[in-house]
Amino acid sequence: MKIPARPKVILRHCDAYDKERIRLIVREGLSELGLVPHGRTLVKPNCVASKPQFPYAFTRAEFLEGVVLALQDKASGLKELAVGERCGITVPTRLAFEGADYYPMFKRTGVKHYHFEEEPQVEIPLTHPERLRDYLFTPEPVAKADFFVNCPKFKSHPWTTVTFSLKNYIGIQDDRHRLIDHDHRLDEKIADLQYIVQPELIAIDAIVAGEGRMLTPKPRDLNLVIMGNCQVAIDAVCCRILGLDPKKVDHIRMAHERGFGPVDLASIDVTGDVTLEEAQKRATGFEVGLIRVEKFFEGTNITAYAGPPPEPERTDYCWGGCPGAIEEAIEILRQFDAQCDEKLKRIHVVFGAYDGPIDAKPDER
Repeated sequence: MKIPARPKVILRHCDAYDKERIRLIVREGLSELGLVPHGRTLVKPNCVASKPQFPYAFTRAEFLEGVVLALQDKASGLKELAVGERCGITVPTRLAFEGADYYPMFKRTGVKHYHFEEEPQVEIPLTHPERLRDYLFTPEPVAKADFFVNCPKFKSHPWTTVTFSLKNYIGIQDDRHRLIDHDHRLDEKIADLQYIVQPELIAIDAIVAGEGRMLTPKPRDLNLVIMGNCQVAIDAVCCRILGLDPKKVDHIRMAHERGFGPVDLASIDVTGDVTLEEAQKRATGFEVGLIRVEKFFEGTNITAYAGPPPEPERTDYCWGGCPGAIEEAIEILRQFDAQCDEKLKRIHVVFGAYDGPIDAKPDER
């Protein structure tokens, strides 16, 4: 897909997960953007994890159903309409879809669905000079899509600052390929994934957003449906809603520098029944930001020490690797046991090439 010369981002008010209301909003968005779903149309939600432990981590079924119904309303020459995703690693996508209540929605709407880890993987060659690898792999339904729709959840992310549209592409790979470069090169990996496919439509579930963390976020009512036709542009506007400079969010900056869209508001048309200023008011105090592992475990029985990763010229901290993995592991344990922190014996965990003191007592690990 060619990146629009002047992208558009649409901010619409929606204060309930009413599928018919969302259907109308998205249908009007498709008309305003001049988009007609066709051929193989594929919708990619964010279903990294779902209920009961992770109720605010995923694109809600009602939101997804409203999008699907709008696509059906506006389609012409449709060969297939499907929803596809790979949830967080180690867990079957089938389990995440079940917890998100997606299967009844698939039955009601008649759409096909793909569990990406169960599909054939297609090699996509890369030739741009900044690439991490000479090729990437993606599920066949993604590679064959004629009209790609990205439906992320509006969330903070402690490793990449935010997860909006661009970051949602981590779910277009299966576990084998997803873990490659999911370390201190995570932002670069996200930028590389943009060469696989670009969406015609982005529709972000920001009705109830997630602040703080990405698996276990705190719910925050923003009452917004955010639509657009350019990933970099929509992510830039979402950053501005939170008072962030998109050029300081590495994966957004990298995608912008590689020609995937503008980040300056002067180059983006922002429309809708909610102004950017009003959206910013709704998001006042939204908890966002990178959180190092030492800070995350401060005041608990885990003391963390982090040194630079193997390639310190890229970054002095491994944002997408082991430190974040243990943070999320403890967050998950906390969902199952509220006394998790108290039950843990004091331990000391070292990451990277740490060169400094470790204040461990004789009976501590």
